[in-house]
Amino acid sequence: MDSSLGLFVLNSVLMPGAVLRLHVFEDRYKALIAHCQERHAPFGVLLDRNGLEVGEGLDPVDVGTTAEIRQVTKLGAGRLYVIAVGVRRFRVERLLAKSPFWQAAVSYPSEADDNRESPVLRDLALERFREYLHALLSGCGQELDALELPADACASSYLIADALQVGMKVKQALLEVATPSNRLRAELALLEEETKRVRMWRSRRAPQAQETPASFSARFSRN
Repeated sequence: MDSSLGLFVLNSVLMPGAVLRLHVFEDRYKALIAHCQERHAPFGVLLDRNGLEVGEGLDPVDVGTTAEIRQVTKLGAGRLYVIAVGVRRFRVERLLAKSPFWQAAVSYPSEADDNRESPVLRDLALERFREYLHALLSGCGQELDALELPADACASSYLIADALQVGMKVKQALLEVATPSNRLRAELALLEEETKRVRMWRSRRAPQAQETPASFSARFSRN
């Protein structure tokens, strides 16, 4: 059965479990936050196909992630600073309204996966993920601390998807993968490819003097 969900359309992909920080200033999004706070309801986050976040020309994708509000701070000029956490995927079935904020009827795809290889894929992904992070950090004089993934293959697949330093279209494709095992398979290939790319880039820069470290971020919460 479809349910109604208010929507943020952003130039980013939110994964279940990831932390989302928003600086809210548009009236429609302020209205959406007020709506969610009054009803203790989540909102949905969708990637805009054209990389937009404001204005009337938004063109969101069909699959996104719900977010639960954890903190709202009021700023000057009516602006808000919002911290939320991704919870679960949803699919837009039909658009219900664009005013006072975007709203859609949504369904929730199953995360069920009966593939017995999921634990093995999760362990392989952990090792490749460590190699990837080591490659990212080693070139800027940083070391990788002890790293563990959640025991659950689904949660692990989303953590890796969030941490990968790739384009939004790639992240959206990972979000849309039907099962955790297939998402982990896709990530194994991506991790190998990206690790090689980072190492090659580092080797070309090695003769140069040390410069400002490359940025790296992941926005994952286990709460």
